[in-house]
Amino acid sequence: MPEPVGVGVCAHWIGDEHRHCHSRDRVRPYLTGPRCPDHTPNALKGLPEPGTPRKASL
Repeated sequence: MPEPVGVGVCAHWIGDEHRHCHSRDRVRPYLTGPRCPDHTPNALKGLPEPGTPRKASL
């Protein structure tokens, strides 16, 4: 059974390691629970976060 995750830590489940991320670095609330920048919904899809400036292509 996964260990409970407190408020303020990333709640992303790392299946291969059978544990939660537990990062405290810049954790923000999402509908799926608190997430660090590496485990936001867009980061998991390989997409930039909304509002992130993009490089202009030539």
